[in-house]
Amino acid sequence: MKGAGTLAALALTAAALAQPPDRIFVSTDLGGDPDDIQSLYRLLHYSDALAIEGIISSPGPGAENNAGKIRRWIREVHLDALRANGHPELLSEAAALALVRQGSTEPGAPGPGRATEGSRLLVERARADDPAGLGRPLWVQAWGSLTDVAQALHDAPDIAARIRLYSIGSSNTVADPAARDWLYDFLSTRAPELWWIENGVLPRRSSDTFRGVYQGGRQDGEWGNQEFVRRNIRGHGPAGEAFPLATSPRGALKEGDSPAMLYLLSPRFGGVGNLDDPTQPSWGGRFQRPDAARLPHYFIDLAPGEPEKCQETVSRWRVDFLSHWKARWSWYDRP
Repeated sequence: MKGAGTLAALALTAAALAQPPDRIFVSTDLGGDPDDIQSLYRLLHYSDALAIEGIISSPGPGAENNAGKIRRWIREVHLDALRANGHPELLSEAAALALVRQGSTEPGAPGPGRATEGSRLLVERARADDPAGLGRPLWVQAWGSLTDVAQALHDAPDIAARIRLYSIGSSNTVADPAARDWLYDFLSTRAPELWWIENGVLPRRSSDTFRGVYQGGRQDGEWGNQEFVRRNIRGHGPAGEAFPLATSPRGALKEGDSPAMLYLLSPRFGGVGNLDDPTQPSWGGRFQRPDAARLPHYFIDLAPGEPEKCQETVSRWRVDFLSHWKARWSWYDRP
């Protein structure tokens, strides 16, 4: 007989999955530090709650980025094994592979003739109606440079009102400052309706809320960045054996881009957060409006210049978001 706690958890999960999955589109610089690969694993493991509409390869710091690498790592997740083990609601491997497109291979501000397969797919999906018929926006998540996101908005300014952008900045901004600056100017002068969480405003490491996913919080026992992998990921089929470790910090679970999707998962599975209000606590961080009167939908780190305070808005939930993922890794083991 299941305990009361288990039954309560099952009830919460059932209620969460009764909601239509949130629409999501990812731009990633997968190909450098494997932390993007780690976040890709999480993205696919939650494809029952996140309706993925595109994954594009974009430029990033020190990376050799291409769509082929994304496809290679999608195969390593072994989605079809999870589906066969009783989770057919997850995306199939074939469906996931079909979502991948090549974006820009060079950073730079958008302009005529710079459209890519990736930026064109983003325009297409942003203009598409919500499949659930609820009029919900497309959540665009930039895990690398904003190159292709900026190009899509350059080519189709009308999509500004149809998307919500959550970008991981810091080093990614340094890798393509021209695209980020173009986007901020577009927001400021042409599209104040654009909804944007900029996690990691410059200067680099002055805030970097996203680093709270691997820095701070509870790090003892299985919750440590190395122990979590050893105890809860390794040994779970070929997917767990292939799971790569970050190069900085070396040998660690990093998931530096995961706060973007944790923001969506938090109210659904954690019971905390409000997708319409980034100023509220959330697994994906807590943010502020730096200029609410002029830019009502633009949000940045809660306390720029105080990185520990910013990162604590994520790290305080560490056991919650890791516990939830731990349970999903066990799906490889039991039919």
